[in-house]
Amino acid sequence: MLNEWLKLFKRSSILVPYVILAAYAAIFGYAVFKMGSEFGSGAEFAALAIGMSSAGQVLPLLAIITMAGMVSKEYRMGTIKLLLIRAHSRNKILASKYTAALLFIISLILFTAVAVLVTGTVVYGWGGEAAHWNEIGRSMLFMFIYTTVYVTLTFMIDILTKSSGVTVGIALFCVMMGGLATLLLSKYSFAKFILFANTDLSQFNAGNEPMIPGMTLPFSVSVLIVYVALFLLASFVTFRKRDVS
Repeated sequence: MLNEWLKLFKRSSILVPYVILAAYAAIFGYAVFKMGSEFGSGAEFAALAIGMSSAGQVLPLLAIITMAGMVSKEYRMGTIKLLLIRAHSRNKILASKYTAALLFIISLILFTAVAVLVTGTVVYGWGGEAAHWNEIGRSMLFMFIYTTVYVTLTFMIDILTKSSGVTVGIALFCVMMGGLATLLLSKYSFAKFILFANTDLSQFNAGNEPMIPGMTLPFSVSVLIVYVALFLLASFVTFRKRDVS
């Protein structure tokens, strides 16, 4: 896993997502300040800035684009042969790549949290009520789950297609059109079992109405676990059985 992490950060473009997220925090803070919005503390501002309707619209896309070629690039560059001739099993090799992807997601979320807190503190001062800190933690958890689901989907598509371009296209299409597809199918009872209807767990925050009536947080979490398990199963089975010429 450490080797995959080091390989990830040897990429010349790996810092781009962090730069974009830092810029997002600064621009969002400036825009909110110019609009005359008043926040009692930096934590109150951060609770808004790191929500699924704000940072949650940017961070998952950056994670998907960065992770899209994690496996397919090994095939394209021919380095996959060097990996497979080692003593490690294919399962272990793929698991180390997936673990590195999860750690990358966590690093993006933590970086974003720090960036928006710093911005909020500069503009509105340090501090905040317990409710604001709880909301920040909850938003970070929901964003991790949301991003992990789509990165796992991206991981599977990357292995199945061996094309980073196709992977990015399909994954981004799913993210951007998932909400619309759910809306169009919401009148059918089976819609609550669709992946896209369950990815954004912030719909279960107090005061919000779920996308489809009758859905609950435990139900959506269970559905996501099943989907992630299926994505990983397809990924590992395909990777283990594929011939490398």
